[in-house]
Amino acid sequence: MTTLAIAQPTSNTARKLAAALLGAALLALPGMATAQSGSGERNGGITVTGSGVAYGEPDRAVINLGVDAVAESVREALEQADATMNLVREAALALGVEQRQIRTNSFNVWRQQLTDQSGQPTGERYHVQHSFQISVDDTDLVGQLLADAIEAGANDVGGISFTISDTAALQSQAREAAMEDARNRATQLAQLAGVELGQVISVEETSYNAPLAAANVQYARAASTPIETGELAVNVSVKVIFAVGGPTE
Repeated sequence: MTTLAIAQPTSNTARKLAAALLGAALLALPGMATAQSGSGERNGGITVTGSGVAYGEPDRAVINLGVDAVAESVREALEQADATMNLVREAALALGVEQRQIRTNSFNVWRQQLTDQSGQPTGERYHVQHSFQISVDDTDLVGQLLADAIEAGANDVGGISFTISDTAALQSQAREAAMEDARNRATQLAQLAGVELGQVISVEETSYNAPLAAANVQYARAASTPIETGELAVNVSVKVIFAVGGPTE
């Protein structure tokens, strides 16, 4: 057993010095430790990454519709392409698509050299490729628009992208799931380490991703093309640091 003996001080200065010496001596005694915070948490912590996902049905589609017109002269090819794309525009407007939702996505003109079997030039022809990108707010109209555009002469369908116009609610759901996942991971790690899980020290949203589903359609001759929108996933990841407490019993 360790015994401390400090003489009774005779002045205020001596009393303060004696108190300081006594405190230092107590801290140096075997088995003594510095005081912890009121929550019992210690320095350091457990760092985990949690992931969350929420699903929703798309309410908007973006479609690339175009034509590849071929003729012996540039003028003739341009006239063919213009006529076809005007009909495609009219088909979209007839379904309720607004003019502002239609924009030219690409426009190319190129010459093709024609040759015989021996490789000798036999002539030339010209291609005019013109494509619209059309946004549709009602995904139920996508199939009908494809059918009408192809009926109008479109022979180049680049693809369909489905999106969700407002993902705020899905982001919130995904964050809640990510935080729950992070806490579950931290709880397991704390149990494995034999310590109590403390409060959250910091939270950082490390990634947010709303992938877009795409369907490629080359040709369709039906009166209405069936298109399945499926679901889109909103993904959120968070990095969370938890404090740790004392050892579990």
